[in-house]
Amino acid sequence: MSLKPSAVTPASMLNLRPRGDRGQPQKMMVIDCRTDQHWDKIHEPDVNGVVLRRRPIRAVETFFNQAPDVVFQSHKFKAAHSRLRTELNKWLSAGKDDESLRQKFLVNDIANHVRLLIKQTKSRDYVFRLNEPLPDSFEADKSALKMLITYQGLEIDFRQPKDKDVRSITPYGVALFRGLSYPTAVEWQARLTAEKAFYLTVEPAHRGIRL
Repeated sequence: MSLKPSAVTPASMLNLRPRGDRGQPQKMMVIDCRTDQHWDKIHEPDVNGVVLRRRPIRAVETFFNQAPDVVFQSHKFKAAHSRLRTELNKWLSAGKDDESLRQKFLVNDIANHVRLLIKQTKSRDYVFRLNEPLPDSFEADKSALKMLITYQGLEIDFRQPKDKDVRSITPYGVALFRGLSYPTAVEWQARLTAEKAFYLTVEPAHRGIRL
């Protein structure tokens, strides 16, 4: 089934209208993902983020233990989902036949989560940033929706704007947060915990975005 591309804008989500008496805004929250259907909750009136917490994946850990240093360097590209595996395979190639299956496992894992983002945005192209510097103090992202996928050496703290209640996700975590295109954005920051970190962010591409 093909998805019809459409722009992601604040007007495209119907959850920003104040509800209740006297038009008071809803109290927002980030929920834990238990099933794939929970990703759809990003469109609910009182949800502005979804977080998936996973156990370490042995095949992926083994791949990183034997991966060349280039795998952990910064890299970015713009592509449709149909080109994602090709782009990732070029970058993650370990050059060893016995690592090809573990590499394939990692690539498929990334692609499966990006497919969940596509369901929410239905954009044609996406911007992928691997191991690029992330904010080290709390701020909301400029994009409408951003997915963060952590595998190694990075933790993400997040909160509602100016809230003292700070939560965290560790590898292997996946987060989908609303950005500044909405008045109900999530504030987050990143903390490196290892010299060789591997993580990526994914967001819908739009005109004027720079790589």
